Amino acid sequence: MEKVVLQKLLDGANTLFLQVGVGMVHEEQLAAALDVSPATFRELFGSKAGLLRQVVQHNLARQRAEHELLLQNLATPVECLLALLHHSLQEMRRSPHFDYHVLREQFPGAWAVVQEYLAQYITPLLTRLLQAGIQEGHFRAELDARLIAHLLLAQFHLLLDEQLFPPDYTNLAEVYRNLFFPYVRGLCTEAGARLVRHHFARL
Repeated sequence: MEKVVLQKLLDGANTLFLQVGVGMVHEEQLAAALDVSPATFRELFGSKAGLLRQVVQHNLARQRAEHELLLQNLATPVECLLALLHHSLQEMRRSPHFDYHVLREQFPGAWAVVQEYLAQYITPLLTRLLQAGIQEGHFRAELDARLIAHLLLAQFHLLLDEQLFPPDYTNLAEVYRNLFFPYVRGLCTEAGARLVRHHFARL
């Protein structure tokens, strides 16, 4: 039961962060919004930074579970890669106020969780999909799968550069769509592009 209660608190905190941003609420406001006493808040999370780290872990675990369900229903690596990117795009569209630059600069513990997720889960997954897609003839044969996976993640970090894309004036989801999908289209062979043309059409 304690686990269920904790999950509800994390979901509630996540909703609040999505609505107002991670930098806009203080610990006392968080405790009040979650309907717990300040003492209980500190016992459960230690601090706002501790809560945010747990929220990020909770979100990434959910995303990974959703990825597994999503990929079960797709037949080819190129479709899987595009579906993962589309899933990430929808995540960003649902999270217009989740301040990634604030997370990176002010909450290094939570940001480290994101980096570990990218390095230990996303990078190997992208590499496997690219390698399999090359073997099936849907991605260009001359591609280096590991390098392309690294470049895709580099584009993600580019997206979060607030000097290039000021968060107050930028729709990050639209930048993401225009950054990633033309790039992935260029990775495809003619056969691969035909296979996923209906995916591109709905973006």
